[in-house]
Amino acid sequence: MKKFYLVGKAVLSLSFVMFVSSCATTTTTTTTSQVDDGKPHFHEDASVNAVLQFSSWEYTFLTRPRYADGGYLKLVNRDNVVQVLDEMKVQRGTAVVTVGWTYRGEVLDKVVSDWKTILGSYGFQRVVILRAQWGDVLNGSIIIDDSTLHIGAVQTAARGG
Repeated sequence: MKKFYLVGKAVLSLSFVMFVSSCATTTTTTTTSQVDDGKPHFHEDASVNAVLQFSSWEYTFLTRPRYADGGYLKLVNRDNVVQVLDEMKVQRGTAVVTVGWTYRGEVLDKVVSDWKTILGSYGFQRVVILRAQWGDVLNGSIIIDDSTLHIGAVQTAARGG
């Protein structure tokens, strides 16, 4: 009986040590890769007026302010984004659009250009496109594009002028 107790205690202790060391290794690796990637990171969460979570043109959500019904986020698209922003009384300072990791190259360039044109034409002074992170975190996110917009130039481009 005493032998069984000692073996059980040893297994439990070893399991605890492995659990703690695996958590520490994962955290250290994530932090190091974020710091050492050489890309600019966003650190101005407090100054953001609107956050759009872009998965596709069919699945975009306004997460700040939270545009929801009954606890569920409601879809926002190109055609209703200005109505949603007006309904939520969003100030037109800084807008952030978070974009998933699957967007790359020319497709990403087009998404960035379209959002800058759309949000600029609705009066935003600054549009920042970020790589989406787990948990809707903005600070520390990789900056894809950060543009201070000149409203007149964006409106002219949007009309094809």
